[in-house]
Amino acid sequence: MAEVAMTFSVLPENSEDDVDILAQDIRKVLNGKCRVVSITKKELAFGLKSLQLVVIVKDEGGQQDMVEDAVRTIKGIGQIDIEDSSLV
Repeated sequence: MAEVAMTFSVLPENSEDDVDILAQDIRKVLNGKCRVVSITKKELAFGLKSLQLVVIVKDEGGQQDMVEDAVRTIKGIGQIDIEDSSLV
């Protein structure tokens, strides 16, 4: 079965949230659901940081929603948006 690489932008609820802890929590919540390729910290502006999350999922329906829904369960996550999706 083919696989899809998905890139997400993840924003914390507020600028005081520790994105390193959020990255650890994301890895934990996605463990066994998909393959986490990378989680990169990005500086936005005025001290606000975001995370760029890259995962590999099976090429089947509902995978984007599964990742987004799982990440949204983490306390401190403000927003998650898909940036890119491509077959691997």
